[in-house]
Amino acid sequence: MVKRLSGLLILIAAGYSGICATRSLLPGDAERGKDVFRTGDCGACHSINGEGGKNAPDLGRGAERGFSPYVMAGMLWNHAPVMWAAMERRGVAKPELSEQQAADLFVYFFAARYFEQPGDAKRGKRVFVVKRCVECHGIGSMLREGIQPVAAWKALADPIALAQQMWNHSWEMKPALDRMEIPYPRFSAQELTDVLMYLRSTQESGQAGDFSPGSGESGEKLFVSKGCAGCHRGALTLEARPTRYGLTDFAAAMWNHAFRTLPSPAPLSYEEMRRLVGYLVSTQFFEERGDPRQGKKVFARKRCGICHDDPSSGAPARSAMAGRMTSFDMVAALWKHGPVMLNRMRLKRISWPRFSGSEMADLTAYLHGLQLKQRRPPIDAAPHL
Repeated sequence: MVKRLSGLLILIAAGYSGICATRSLLPGDAERGKDVFRTGDCGACHSINGEGGKNAPDLGRGAERGFSPYVMAGMLWNHAPVMWAAMERRGVAKPELSEQQAADLFVYFFAARYFEQPGDAKRGKRVFVVKRCVECHGIGSMLREGIQPVAAWKALADPIALAQQMWNHSWEMKPALDRMEIPYPRFSAQELTDVLMYLRSTQESGQAGDFSPGSGESGEKLFVSKGCAGCHRGALTLEARPTRYGLTDFAAAMWNHAFRTLPSPAPLSYEEMRRLVGYLVSTQFFEERGDPRQGKKVFARKRCGICHDDPSSGAPARSAMAGRMTSFDMVAALWKHGPVMLNRMRLKRISWPRFSGSEMADLTAYLHGLQLKQRRPPIDAAPHL
């Protein structure tokens, strides 16, 4: 199963051009998340990579959803009434999740590869041939002297090791490609995912392994010392990348990066890549960013105000959620207050709202950003000059 994932996931919630203040999420731990999954009796219905119940989806089988705590928050929210009904039929008490437990549960799912994009081994084999990788890289044995066969590639099991090897190998390989007059191959994230699926299928284990991001603070220092910060500014700032960016996207970007960097960039060790990934995670690099303007529309469209703008309903007001909402806090609130909220909505004949990951990100950004509006002093409160 999943080994202890001690690296931090400091995912910053609700960031967009209109939001200046964000709230760092709690560090998650896969081993603690595994305990939450077990003690919450989730395994009675759900399995992880085939181990557990069969009455609900296997949470280790990837689907096209992308890496985002908001995706998890949306899925848990949408699935909650069904889960609660199933637990009631089985006589299982509904557990309450803290924000920390939600963070741990997310990291556990992430380590189980629940958030990865799906790959196709047949497509991957075609890409491996079309990109002419097969001309140098043997599958089970050495094809060219000095080139390690795929069967010995450990990086296939660890996305951080993969990114590190792709960064280093791109510069080692380029002179050889020039001599052989082979164009430098570039990969989309989907192509790389498919290639990885194919290459893993040729190995005995055939499975992706665990990973562990490093310290965000030490990674930031490395980001500066390696010269990354000197280039990634202005139009090239990391904030300009797509709003959902998985680790395979990151590995593909590191490979395709070769023609956009200075000659002979510094190679990275595995530990250095761990630290860089930890830093990028801490800057919300892999996280979906919510738009508070769209979040305000989601709040209205999903009729959240019927309860949250009515003090007699017992639901917290919008102002009470300002400046404190994160994806994990949303999950914690759902499991703590959701059953009561569902009953009240049924009495008012209001259907349970469903959220996509993007809608959840937008809504959270809106609720979090209300704090900024409240803190702005009125115009007549400005000091007179």
